[in-house]
Amino acid sequence: MLRGTTILAVLFALYVQNDAATSSRYTAMGNLQTVIHGEELFSTDIDPDRQVTGFLWCQVREGTIHYKPTWARFIRIRDKKEFAADIGQDNKAYLHFGKSKAEASGKYRCEVKVPDNSIITGNMFAYSHPVVKNNESWPLKKSDEPFTVTGSAVYASPETTARIPCPIIGYPEPNVIWFKNDFPLEIEGRVSFDKTSGVLSIEKVEEADAGIYRCEGTNQFPVLIDGPEQEFIVKLKQELKIGDNYGWLLPLAIILITLILLFIIIFTCQRCAKYKADQYNVAERERALHNDQVPLKNSV
Repeated sequence: MLRGTTILAVLFALYVQNDAATSSRYTAMGNLQTVIHGEELFSTDIDPDRQVTGFLWCQVREGTIHYKPTWARFIRIRDKKEFAADIGQDNKAYLHFGKSKAEASGKYRCEVKVPDNSIITGNMFAYSHPVVKNNESWPLKKSDEPFTVTGSAVYASPETTARIPCPIIGYPEPNVIWFKNDFPLEIEGRVSFDKTSGVLSIEKVEEADAGIYRCEGTNQFPVLIDGPEQEFIVKLKQELKIGDNYGWLLPLAIILITLILLFIIIFTCQRCAKYKADQYNVAERERALHNDQVPLKNSV
């Protein structure tokens, strides 16, 4: 799996939101792409000692003059989120990713305003290998198999719709394929996959649908300047069980019954002990009273 951060410093052509005469005056520079590396296999699988990830930068010049931007920003294309650029002493506009995660990856647009109010724009890319997006309420475990994680079992009652999650993210957008019991799964008929939600749905499930399901997400991008594209992969395995997930009720019922019986025994023992104590005290009082009423032989 990819480690650290690699920055591809490439000159790229930007265009000017103005007339052609103005456009010919400017030359734009920047690093076309960088690689973000935050997680290993899933989003809560983070190395606290990971290296600080990279940045994107862009710059505008006219002849030998490097303009200091009067204003600059970066926009992430997929969600239109805007990021204010840091203007460096070298007159470059920067977007620093820090220790960002895969969710920050994607296609960006750099926008720089120069002194004559022209807006110079250009597209840039922040790559990330595929990772499974999860949270603390959905724990995942690393498998002994390479690039594989396992999730908890998914339960579905007969004749209902089973939903198996596979939220794999990254940039370029990973291509996801499915397997059942290590055989390719056909996405047709009762079986469908929603790429937006990352959920595999199986309608009207039956016993034959039970098994081990695995989704695999892959993407490709170059790591080195002018280097070939490399492929990256992550796999998520989950078991589908047909039947209600009531297995936890039996041990809970046993625990509750045991506690009730224990309470009854303790309560009964305490009542018996109190009854015996009361009976003993009554007998003592009767003996004492009897002794006080016995007349003396010489009394009148």
